[in-house]
Amino acid sequence: MINYQSDVIVNRPVEQVYKFAADVTRLDDWTDMTGTHLVSGNDLKIGSQVETTIKMGPMKQPMVFQVTDHEENRRLGFKTVSKGAVEWDAVYTFEPQGPATTRMTSSGQLRFNGLLKLLEPLMAGEVRSGEAKELVKFKELLESVPA
Repeated sequence: MINYQSDVIVNRPVEQVYKFAADVTRLDDWTDMTGTHLVSGNDLKIGSQVETTIKMGPMKQPMVFQVTDHEENRRLGFKTVSKGAVEWDAVYTFEPQGPATTRMTSSGQLRFNGLLKLLEPLMAGEVRSGEAKELVKFKELLESVPA
């Protein structure tokens, strides 16, 4: 199992940061996901399922996540519900640092199954740095949008 945690200070109010992070249609813009979409409905809520393909180096893994935590402007959590070579649980937390600044933290666990489990020690550093880079990309993308 690979545990990770990273955070970033975003120069935007918590409501704006949360709204952007919870916009499933924008996840492909700042994560290693492609083709991300809600499986049913238009609103993200606890129990909603999100389908995507995650790119990790040369590997592409289709996944379905379920929303496990949805506290507006505070927390957003997901867990893998599909069966496959990779399982991922993730939580984003949002803490106002002032009226126009937010600390966004990404934490979670990644587990490889089958023979890929042997790669966990080799992939741990890459997963952690990749998660940190995604938050930087998130910050840059959101801060480039006029407030």
